[in-house]
Amino acid sequence: MLPKKGEIMKNIPIKLAVGVIIAGCAANALADDYYEFSTYAGAGSEYDVDSYGNTIYWASSNSVYSIDVSVADMSYKDESRYLADGVTANPNYQARVFTNPQTIILTGAGSNIGSTSEMYVTADTIYKTAYQSVLAFDKATGAYTSTVVTGGGIQGYGNRASLLAYDEDSGTWYAGNENRTVYSSTGGAWEYEFTWDNMAGGHGDGMEMVGGHMFVSDMTSNFIAQWDQASDGTWSETERFAYTEAGGSNKYVEGMGFGSLDHFWAGSGGYIYELGGGEIQDIIDDVEPISEPGSLLLLGAGLIGLGSLRRRKTR
Repeated sequence: MLPKKGEIMKNIPIKLAVGVIIAGCAANALADDYYEFSTYAGAGSEYDVDSYGNTIYWASSNSVYSIDVSVADMSYKDESRYLADGVTANPNYQARVFTNPQTIILTGAGSNIGSTSEMYVTADTIYKTAYQSVLAFDKATGAYTSTVVTGGGIQGYGNRASLLAYDEDSGTWYAGNENRTVYSSTGGAWEYEFTWDNMAGGHGDGMEMVGGHMFVSDMTSNFIAQWDQASDGTWSETERFAYTEAGGSNKYVEGMGFGSLDHFWAGSGGYIYELGGGEIQDIIDDVEPISEPGSLLLLGAGLIGLGSLRRRKTR
């Protein structure tokens, strides 16, 4: 059972991350914090990103685009594209297959409010922020259906909620903005929770709740930080992850969502990056169920066991 809001999270030591390349690794070597598994280029500006089931969603103004993703063998979904040297192709890597592109046009109240950095998608609903409110749209028709958070209380950077996350376990909405400030609401005004540290980025640009852990990111930075809440309500950074792509170049983690293949999906410019594996996957796999849609099911406990054997660290 996942921990409720306010309960003590895992006592995980903070990792010291200095720069974007882990000390002691060769210039081309892969860091083991997390990897980039695939890149997708689609229509629109891929900043408002989320995922549900085996489908990735991103938005541009009132247009929401989607694409389905699958792999041939889910038991190898966390295998990186390259081996540890960052050069040699990994024979176990599973190429991603992107199919069934769709476009949903949002209509009604608050449908055309421009980029807000993130959205939240469920089986039948698309949620987007409209200044300090959270609006619901029917995923099949794109029509506005309700306002689930009336809002108020957000300060700084236009006084608007430009980042969005939801904790299904506690029924709590979380909003953030470019000031790196996080607020919570169960339907009314927003209440201040915490402000994360500058992670060498232009401003706060990504936020996602996964299994009771809050993950945040900065624009023009490749760090993902994990924040957890203690029993007294205070928040603290418990992990900070970075990655180095093969060849030494680095991609940015902006407009972050989580779901398909049990990985993060981050938008930057005209591309969406699939991020996960490594040490960040150890945290996720401890609390998050395996992806459920048909083509992504892991069949049998044997395959789950294989996944456990591949973990680099036991927490």
